[in-house]
Amino acid sequence: LLVIPHSGDVFVRDFAREPNGTVRRLTKTAEPEIDPKPCDTGERIAFVRKGELFSIDVATGKETQLTTPLPGTPEGVTHGLSDFVAQEELGEPSGFFWSPKCDRLVYLEVDERPVDEIPVLGWRGEPDLMMQRYPRAGTKNPIVRAGIVDVATRKTTWLDWRAGHGGAAAERYLGRFAWSEDGKALFLQTMTRDQKRVALVRVDPSTGTTTELAVETSPAWVSFSPMRVLKRTSELLFTSTKTGHRHLEVRSQKDGALVRTLTSGDWDVESIAGVDEQAGRVLFSGTKDGPLERHLYGVPLAGDGSQGAVTRLTSEPGVHSVRVDETASTWLDVHSATSRPPKAVVVREGKVAGELPVPADPDIEALGLRPVEHVKVKAHDGETLHGALLRPRTITGRHPVVVMVYGGPEAQLVYDSWAPRLLWQHLADRGFVVFQLDNRGSGGRGRAFAQKVHKQLGRFELDDQIAGAEWLAGLPFVDASRIGIYGHSYGGFMAALAMLEGKGIFRAGVAGSPVTDWRLYDTGYTERYMETPQTNAAGYEASDLAKKAVGLTGKLMLTHAMMDENVHYAHTARLVDALIAANKKFDLLVLPGERHGLRAPAARAYVPERIADFFAQNL
Repeated sequence: LLVIPHSGDVFVRDFAREPNGTVRRLTKTAEPEIDPKPCDTGERIAFVRKGELFSIDVATGKETQLTTPLPGTPEGVTHGLSDFVAQEELGEPSGFFWSPKCDRLVYLEVDERPVDEIPVLGWRGEPDLMMQRYPRAGTKNPIVRAGIVDVATRKTTWLDWRAGHGGAAAERYLGRFAWSEDGKALFLQTMTRDQKRVALVRVDPSTGTTTELAVETSPAWVSFSPMRVLKRTSELLFTSTKTGHRHLEVRSQKDGALVRTLTSGDWDVESIAGVDEQAGRVLFSGTKDGPLERHLYGVPLAGDGSQGAVTRLTSEPGVHSVRVDETASTWLDVHSATSRPPKAVVVREGKVAGELPVPADPDIEALGLRPVEHVKVKAHDGETLHGALLRPRTITGRHPVVVMVYGGPEAQLVYDSWAPRLLWQHLADRGFVVFQLDNRGSGGRGRAFAQKVHKQLGRFELDDQIAGAEWLAGLPFVDASRIGIYGHSYGGFMAALAMLEGKGIFRAGVAGSPVTDWRLYDTGYTERYMETPQTNAAGYEASDLAKKAVGLTGKLMLTHAMMDENVHYAHTARLVDALIAANKKFDLLVLPGERHGLRAPAARAYVPERIADFFAQNL
C-alpha cells in the first residue's frame, strides 16, 4: 500500500487489491488530512482532521472518528498532533502511532490553552497577523497526555502516571513510542521538564498502567534515547551515555534489567539503523572512525561490548546516510566526502546490488566548485577543534576573511561530506578566505564536550571563535585586520555577540535572525541548556545582547524576517532599541513577509547578495 498525501487529501495505490496500482482518492474534504499513516497490515490509514484523530478503511473508504472534542472546549486542544516543542526541539513530528495488529493507536492530547500567545505580524501585500501559542523559557508549557484508543470501540485508555514517575501532575515530555510485536506492551520515553532525567517506560495497553524500566540522569541535560523493540525475544535495544559517550545496550522488556552492553569506547552510537534478529546482528550509525565521518557498523546481538566486535560496513571515507530495510539485509547508502559528490548505492547481503544514477548537473559543473580544507585549531584551554577553510582561487598577498558561524549546542557543521557552499564559493571568488569552526558545545564529540556550555550559552563558543580568528591571523595569506563573521539563528546570536564582545577582532558582522535574549526563546531548547530564568538568572543576564550594545565595534548588519515563527522579530527589535539608545550605527534589513527560513525565491537570492556586498564594502 502506497499512501499519497496531496493538496490536503489522501490518495492510495493499493497493490494488494489492484495489481496495476491505480491511484485512488480516499478523501475529498475542505479541511486537510494531516499526517496520514497506514497501519502495518495496510487495512487502515489514520490521520488528523480539524484537531481530531480519524481512521479510514482502505477497501471501503469508510471513516471512523476516533476522538471527539472535550465538552465545551474552546480552540486550543488537539488529539493526534504533537506540540510545538516536540516538533521543533525533541524530534517528534507525529502525534499518534499504530499498534502492530491495526487495532489500536496511542495518541497525544495537547492542550495549548495555558501557553502564552505571541503576535507574529508581517505584510504580504496586506497585514498578516498570526497569534502563535509559543512557550517562552520559564513560562507555561502545553498540557500533554497520552491515550490508547481501541479502533473498534473508540474507547480511550489514558496512561496512568499516579504510581511514581513524579505523579500525575508532574510536567514531562513524552516521546519515542514503540509497540511490542504482539501488541501487548507499549514502550515510550519520558523526560522531566528540566531535561535532567529520562526514563524508559512500559505501558499495559489494557489498563494504561505505567512501569519505569530504566532511568538516566545528568546535572546538565539528557536526551531521548535511540530504541528498538526486538520481535523474536523479550528484549529491547536502548542506549546510555553513562560512560560519557552514547552506547548500545540490551535490556529486558519485562523489567528493564541490563542484559549486556554491545558497544564501548570514546565514540558515539548516533542511531539504530536496523536489526537482523535471525542473524543476530544490530546495524547502527556512529562516529567510531572519527567525528568528521559517519559510517554504518554492525555488532552481534550477543556481543560483549568489546571494540573488536564492531564491524564497519561502509568502506568509502566520508559521511554515509543509510536506510535499512526490515530484515536489515538490504540498505540504501547515500554517501559523499568533501572532495566527492554524493553516490547512492543499494547493498544486499554485504554486496553492492546496484547504483542509483546521480546525473551530473551542468550548472553545478560550470561553477567549478572547490572542496574545503579540514583544519585543526587549538582552543585557549588546549582542546582540539575542527574547522573548514576555503581559500581564494588565487592568493595575491593578504586577504580578508569571513567566518561562517553557527555554534549551537550539540550541532555539528564541519563534516567530511560534499556540500556546494555557494555563498562560500562566491566569497572566495571575490578574494575572501572563508572559514568555519565547530566550537565547544558542538555535537559529535561526546557528552563532556557538548555540556561545557551548560547554563552559559555564548561564553565558551565566543572564546573558541576568537581562538579561531587568532589562528587565521597567523596564516601568511590572511589580513588579521579584516576579519568578518556571519551567522543565522544561533549563528546570528554568535555573530552579534562577536561584534559586541569580541575584543575588536571582528571588523564586520552580519547577524541573521539572531536570538538576542534567551528569555524570549522556547522552553524545550532554552531550558535544556540554560535551565530557567528563575533558576539561572545570572546566565540569562550574561547572554542578553541588549545589555552589551554599548560595546559594539566595527560594522554590524542585522537581518530578520518579521513573520519569523521560530526566533521572533522581538529579538532584533530589542537589540535595535538598545543600539539606538547607545548611539551605535548599524544596518538593518527587514523582510516583511518571510519566515525563519526564507521561502520566496527572490528573497533567497537577494539576502546572500546583500551579505556578500556588505562584506565587500566593509572588509
